[in-house]
Amino acid sequence: DSSNLSAALACGVYTISGGLGGLGLRAASLLVERGAPCVLLASRSGRVVRDGQGLEAQLQSMGAVATVLACDSADTRDTHALFSTTLLTGMLHAAGAGDKGLLVELDAQGVQWMYASKAMGAWCVHCAVAIAPLEACVLFSSVGSGLGNVGQANYAAGNACLDTCALSH
Repeated sequence: DSSNLSAALACGVYTISGGLGGLGLRAASLLVERGAPCVLLASRSGRVVRDGQGLEAQLQSMGAVATVLACDSADTRDTHALFSTTLLTGMLHAAGAGDKGLLVELDAQGVQWMYASKAMGAWCVHCAVAIAPLEACVLFSSVGSGLGNVGQANYAAGNACLDTCALSH
């Protein structure tokens, strides 16, 4: 029932890591449409990086309900500071980076770069949730971890980490 969902959303503050990317802004729009009084959009840079997709316009359409924060979800200090300064109702982890490459082409630096926002970010959120329980914690994963798409080995591995983290909640 959407009226029950709206009533539940009206109770608190929601944070979205990767909040200024396409997926994060779409999730924020849905929260705002359903009555969330405050949505914190966290991103490493604190600004919309790729505006060719109309992301800046999406952000502006949310008005004062959406607040942008520079917060790297893969940085333990940033994540714990976010949870300790704001009483959050829900956390949506949509941070991630895309990268192409065959398994034989992967190097440690590429895997680390891919893991930072998605897998390490999920782990930092998981640890922060342990000290500040939430009503909702959503990890945006992809079927890429199970399908084995050609050229997405490190992306699949990062999503597999998210899936495992979600199972441990």
